[in-house]
Amino acid sequence: MWISFTDRGRLGAATALLAALVLSGCANKGGIGLEGSAEGGTSKYEQQKDGGAAADSDAIHIPPVPHDPKVEKYAEQAMAEYARALQARMAGKDKEALVMFRSLGERFPQLSGPLLNVGLIYMEQEDYAKAQQAFEQSLAVNDANPYAHNGLGLALREQGQFDDARIHYERALVLDPKYARAHFNLAVLAELYLQDLNLALEHFQAYQNLQKLPDENVANWIVDLQRRAPDAPSQPVANQDAGNKNGELN
Repeated sequence: MWISFTDRGRLGAATALLAALVLSGCANKGGIGLEGSAEGGTSKYEQQKDGGAAADSDAIHIPPVPHDPKVEKYAEQAMAEYARALQARMAGKDKEALVMFRSLGERFPQLSGPLLNVGLIYMEQEDYAKAQQAFEQSLAVNDANPYAHNGLGLALREQGQFDDARIHYERALVLDPKYARAHFNLAVLAELYLQDLNLALEHFQAYQNLQKLPDENVANWIVDLQRRAPDAPSQPVANQDAGNKNGELN
């Protein structure tokens, strides 16, 4: 669920790992499926909507966030406080983290990461309009942030803006075709909201291809979609790699 960081050799391993986890959404706590976490669900469709399968994703690729090298000095200045805000989120202190991320966003308007995390917290609180605003602000700073596009797609989906949600999921995947969670979220949107079974099949297959081990739920959904949309094209995805191990807040 993100927000992302690329190691520049200046971050400690622990801080960078924490950043990578939270900023790519892997530590998301809520049931809104931003990067795929769920709290139950009695049917396949509820599980898809809440991101049940993606919660257990073992994809290890972390999408990079391209940025202007000129913002590096601001990232360095903000990093210590940013790490504390991430730690607050990891500890479940979302109110405290929200204040810290907002403050960082105001004092370091060159960085998209703090604004992205504001959006993530609002998503967990199910305040989708505020989440949308935060993600849009993050993208105004850095339109090449795939995590912000993915988050905005989910915020728009929850508000019934399905075509716009698709645009942002697809933008995230243009930025990084191996962004597994964006494939999952686009597949869910396609099947449950757009009723585009071919598109859903394509992106569930792409998501599955990026896992180290096949996800049984997604495998079943793929079989079901192949039965209902037999002429859907298969779109293989490049083999998974280790991706970026660390991250950056720009």
